[in-house]
Amino acid sequence: MTLLTSLLKPSFVKNEFDSIQVNEKHNRVIMAVGYPRAIREGWLDTLITSSGNYDLSMHIEPTSMEHTLTMLNNELVKQESDIKAFEMKGIVNPSLKIQYGDTYKTLENLQKGEEKLFNFSLYVNAKAPDKKSLDLLTRKIYSEMNSILIIPKMPYLRMHDALKSVLPIRKDKLRVTRNVPSNALAACFPFTSSFSQIDEQGIMFGVNKNNQIPLIINPYNFANYNGLILGTSGGGKSFATKLLVTRNLLNGARVMVIDPQGEYTDLVKNYDGQVVEISRESDTIINPLDLLGQDYGEKMLSLMDLFKIMFGELTEAQKGVLDKALEKVYRDRGIFANDKKTWERAPPILSDLYRALEEEKKEASRIEEPTYEALMNRLRVYAKGTFSFLNRETHLDLDKDFISFNILEMPPQVKPIMMYLILDFIHKRMQNNLEKKLLVIDEAWSLLRHGEHANHVFEMIKTARKFNLGILIITQEVNDLVTSKAGNTILANTAWKLLLRQEPSVIKDLSEKFNLNQEEQKTLLTATEGEGLLFAMNDRLPIKVIASETEHELITTNPQELLEKQKTRDAMLEEKTQENLEIYKLSKPFYEKNVLTELQTEFLKSQGYLEYRDPEFGEGRGKNFLVCKPPPNESLPHHFMVQLLKQEIKKHTDKVITLSTGGPDLQFWWKEKKYAIEVETGTVLEDHKERLLEKAALLAGQCQEWFFVVTNKALKPHYQNYGPTYTRTEVKEKLSPIFTNQ
Repeated sequence: MTLLTSLLKPSFVKNEFDSIQVNEKHNRVIMAVGYPRAIREGWLDTLITSSGNYDLSMHIEPTSMEHTLTMLNNELVKQESDIKAFEMKGIVNPSLKIQYGDTYKTLENLQKGEEKLFNFSLYVNAKAPDKKSLDLLTRKIYSEMNSILIIPKMPYLRMHDALKSVLPIRKDKLRVTRNVPSNALAACFPFTSSFSQIDEQGIMFGVNKNNQIPLIINPYNFANYNGLILGTSGGGKSFATKLLVTRNLLNGARVMVIDPQGEYTDLVKNYDGQVVEISRESDTIINPLDLLGQDYGEKMLSLMDLFKIMFGELTEAQKGVLDKALEKVYRDRGIFANDKKTWERAPPILSDLYRALEEEKKEASRIEEPTYEALMNRLRVYAKGTFSFLNRETHLDLDKDFISFNILEMPPQVKPIMMYLILDFIHKRMQNNLEKKLLVIDEAWSLLRHGEHANHVFEMIKTARKFNLGILIITQEVNDLVTSKAGNTILANTAWKLLLRQEPSVIKDLSEKFNLNQEEQKTLLTATEGEGLLFAMNDRLPIKVIASETEHELITTNPQELLEKQKTRDAMLEEKTQENLEIYKLSKPFYEKNVLTELQTEFLKSQGYLEYRDPEFGEGRGKNFLVCKPPPNESLPHHFMVQLLKQEIKKHTDKVITLSTGGPDLQFWWKEKKYAIEVETGTVLEDHKERLLEKAALLAGQCQEWFFVVTNKALKPHYQNYGPTYTRTEVKEKLSPIFTNQ
């Protein structure tokens, strides 16, 4: 204990009237002497999450019930007497009446057993390295406390007791207390989020805007797995959605996106996903008459809804004619309602349906002919006319975990049809397995305006949980959402909702639907991009969506940032283009093979370049290169090492030359000093040792500094007998000090 005390106790303490210095740190304690009349849950978050080096200490002590009741009764009598005294003088004192009402209510709750009373004290200890910084931090703390209606005060000449009251030793030396009921005391605790405990299977939605606690949630633990992101343009919907998509992918979920604006293409490609481009010219398409794994009867009902989108409203007679024609075209393809084995056969296409109507029209009565003509006129544009690109077999090959259906280039008149077919396709595909899945429907309200689409979405939302599927709806149409039947269905079947910045014109309707208080309304009206409210089951939390630098670079939708990214890409492309052009100029002695196209490789070989593998300045097998043909008296390994060293030296100086005969392999000049390098592969050592002696003498006479570089490290001990020698792995360390003047 003595040893522990000697380690913990300060070596220097200086007690002043308004601060106390402990070792190198100046401390100043500020106490709370007044509190607001009404407080909300987590009201101290503002003070706790504010920047600055300070500690906060709360002392809580239960009071005796007998003493409390007596005290409150006496207080009521005193307050009532004061009120009557003011009234006799003709003075109205509203604050005293409010105080009387609060005291009476507290006493009533205590007697009912609904409340308990506690003595509560709050102290803040500011810490700084010097007095000037301490004064600045003190003013900041005063300002933060005033902002939440706390009256701060400094305990002059009692800083020693004040510091003890802040230390974690359970001693309140100041005893500046306030009676607080239990419900108000509960609101004083800063950690109000039920998500402060991390769900290991969850994903990070963002951080609590007030206390910076990470909000890590697993929606697949909720009553249903569906979510809604609602916000005005520029509020951060796309950014938040892409971030959630990315993190769901990393968490093992399969993701499908219906992308009407083509916003997800880059993200999908970055994660090796699959972008299904559906347009007039694309290879991928969905045949409207394809069963897509559906039950035959379900497909017939689904087609009637689809035909409403394609043809407009249908009469009962037209529905009957279509039903008869559909039965015929499927029968002609060998597909029968009562034989499941036939449902996998190749389905008919729209031109087959058109021909069936054409044939049946020949046998129709005069009364029926107008019905056939009306249907054929509407179908002709899809079977033979402008939109005949739909008249094809289904061509979709989906084998990735991240798939985006991009219909940006689809004509606006056909987009609703294609959206319906994609939803139909995804709905059936999602039922094939029980893996964790996420379906993202962007710009969802453009779908829900069509009754047939809405029915599809509603069915998926209500049944998604059975297939381990979460549906994420993104929209900015607040009025449609909160005032329509479709909107109510979505709100009732989404377990979590993210509300981002909203416009003043819609905040009233939104407040009524979500029961927002004044502060929550203010949060949504003043939120910056990515800020808002998260509703998760029974919790509602202020949230800020944050991303790492890498995530931000991948998913940003900010036009300025996208423009900068495009400029960077263009610059890189230009640089790459220049590099490719340089290849055809044969400007380099060697090229790395894996960065060359087949055409470039063939061109270099045709110009005499030889394929060679070398580890450069490292060890191992190395990389493949295409190397210009060496002179007749020089081996390829020797030639490559000479050129490699030359390229390295040229990073620092252009004063470098190579000599094939009569001198060193490399010479360069730096700071008026001449250097020489002789590259050796071992052949001279085996056959002409006397030449090494001559070469060493020549180099010593011509240069201020020279050395050997051996291509094989096993040769180093032998060449060291003739002069300074370095291996390929050592030579860069030798060159570096030359150019850095070390």
